[in-house]
Amino acid sequence: MEPVNIMAALKDLSKCLREIRSLLAWKELAEGEAKPGTPPSFRINHHIEEDVRHQCGFFLKTTMDLHEFLNTDGRKSLSESVQEAVRKKLRRMERRFDKLKLTERFISR
Repeated sequence: MEPVNIMAALKDLSKCLREIRSLLAWKELAEGEAKPGTPPSFRINHHIEEDVRHQCGFFLKTTMDLHEFLNTDGRKSLSESVQEAVRKKLRRMERRFDKLKLTERFISR
Protein backbone atom coordinates (compact mmCIF):
# COMPACT_ATOMS: atom_id res chain seq x y z
CA MET A 1 0.00 0.00 0.00
CA GLU A 2 1.41 3.39 -0.93
CA PRO A 3 1.46 6.19 1.64
CA VAL A 4 -0.92 8.23 -0.52
CA ASN A 5 -3.53 5.52 -0.15
CA ILE A 6 -3.48 5.49 3.64
CA MET A 7 -5.77 8.46 4.08
CA ALA A 8 -8.10 7.12 1.39
CA ALA A 9 -8.17 3.76 3.19
CA LEU A 10 -9.05 5.46 6.48
CA LYS A 11 -11.86 7.35 4.73
CA ASP A 12 -13.09 4.09 3.21
CA LEU A 13 -13.10 2.47 6.65
CA SER A 14 -15.13 5.32 8.09
CA LYS A 15 -17.62 5.11 5.22
CA CYS A 16 -17.80 1.34 5.64
CA LEU A 17 -18.64 1.69 9.35
CA ARG A 18 -21.43 4.15 8.53
CA GLU A 19 -22.81 1.74 5.94
CA ILE A 20 -22.73 -1.19 8.37
CA ARG A 21 -24.54 0.83 11.05
CA SER A 22 -27.13 1.90 8.49
CA LEU A 23 -27.72 -1.66 7.33
CA LEU A 24 -28.06 -2.88 10.92
CA ALA A 25 -30.56 -0.10 11.68
CA TRP A 26 -32.69 -1.09 8.69
CA LYS A 27 -32.54 -4.74 9.74
CA GLU A 28 -33.58 -3.83 13.28
CA LEU A 29 -36.45 -1.71 11.98
CA ALA A 30 -37.68 -4.50 9.72
CA GLU A 31 -37.50 -7.03 12.54
CA GLY A 32 -39.24 -4.64 14.94
CA GLU A 33 -42.09 -4.08 12.49
CA ALA A 34 -42.55 -7.78 11.74
CA LYS A 35 -45.66 -9.36 13.18
CA PRO A 36 -46.32 -13.09 12.93
CA GLY A 37 -49.04 -13.89 10.41
CA THR A 38 -49.13 -10.35 9.04
CA PRO A 39 -47.44 -9.28 5.82
CA PRO A 40 -44.76 -6.66 6.34
CA SER A 41 -45.95 -3.06 6.18
CA PHE A 42 -42.99 -2.27 3.95
CA ARG A 43 -40.50 -4.28 1.97
CA ILE A 44 -36.85 -4.06 2.77
CA ASN A 45 -33.90 -5.42 0.88
CA HIS A 46 -33.73 -9.08 1.89
CA HIS A 47 -30.00 -9.13 1.27
CA ILE A 48 -29.09 -7.03 4.29
CA GLU A 49 -27.18 -9.84 6.03
CA GLU A 50 -25.19 -10.47 2.87
CA ASP A 51 -24.46 -6.75 2.48
CA VAL A 52 -23.32 -6.59 6.11
CA ARG A 53 -21.00 -9.57 5.54
CA HIS A 54 -19.50 -7.90 2.47
CA GLN A 55 -18.95 -4.65 4.34
CA CYS A 56 -17.39 -6.54 7.26
CA GLY A 57 -15.07 -8.37 4.88
CA PHE A 58 -14.02 -5.09 3.31
CA PHE A 59 -13.45 -3.52 6.73
CA LEU A 60 -11.34 -6.43 7.98
CA LYS A 61 -9.29 -6.65 4.77
CA THR A 62 -8.59 -2.92 4.76
CA THR A 63 -7.58 -2.88 8.44
CA MET A 64 -5.26 -5.84 7.84
CA ASP A 65 -3.68 -4.01 4.88
CA LEU A 66 -3.12 -0.91 7.00
CA HIS A 67 -1.61 -2.91 9.85
CA GLU A 68 0.65 -4.71 7.41
CA PHE A 69 1.81 -1.39 5.96
CA LEU A 70 2.44 0.07 9.41
CA ASN A 71 4.43 -3.02 10.46
CA THR A 72 6.67 -3.25 7.39
CA ASP A 73 9.24 -1.10 5.64
CA GLY A 74 6.45 0.92 4.00
CA ARG A 75 5.97 2.85 7.21
CA LYS A 76 9.41 4.41 6.77
CA SER A 77 7.87 6.69 4.16
CA LEU A 78 5.80 8.31 6.93
CA SER A 79 6.95 10.45 9.81
CA GLU A 80 6.55 9.07 13.32
CA SER A 81 3.77 11.57 14.05
CA VAL A 82 1.81 10.54 10.94
CA GLN A 83 2.28 6.86 11.77
CA GLU A 84 0.95 7.45 15.28
CA ALA A 85 -2.02 9.46 13.96
CA VAL A 86 -2.89 6.65 11.54
CA ARG A 87 -2.58 4.03 14.27
CA LYS A 88 -4.81 6.09 16.57
CA LYS A 89 -7.53 6.50 13.91
CA LEU A 90 -7.28 2.82 13.04
CA ARG A 91 -7.63 1.75 16.69
CA ARG A 92 -10.65 4.05 17.11
CA MET A 93 -12.39 2.56 14.07
CA GLU A 94 -11.57 -0.98 15.16
CA ARG A 95 -13.15 -0.26 18.57
CA ARG A 96 -16.28 1.07 16.85
CA PHE A 97 -16.40 -2.06 14.72
CA ASP A 98 -15.94 -4.29 17.77
CA LYS A 99 -18.84 -2.55 19.55
CA LEU A 100 -21.15 -3.72 16.76
CA LYS A 101 -20.44 -7.32 17.89
CA LEU A 102 -20.54 -8.57 14.32
CA THR A 103 -17.82 -11.14 14.80
CA GLU A 104 -19.91 -13.01 17.36
CA ARG A 105 -22.96 -12.81 15.10
CA PHE A 106 -21.24 -14.48 12.17
CA ILE A 107 -19.35 -17.04 14.25
CA SER A 108 -22.50 -18.19 16.03
CA ARG A 109 -24.31 -18.93 12.77
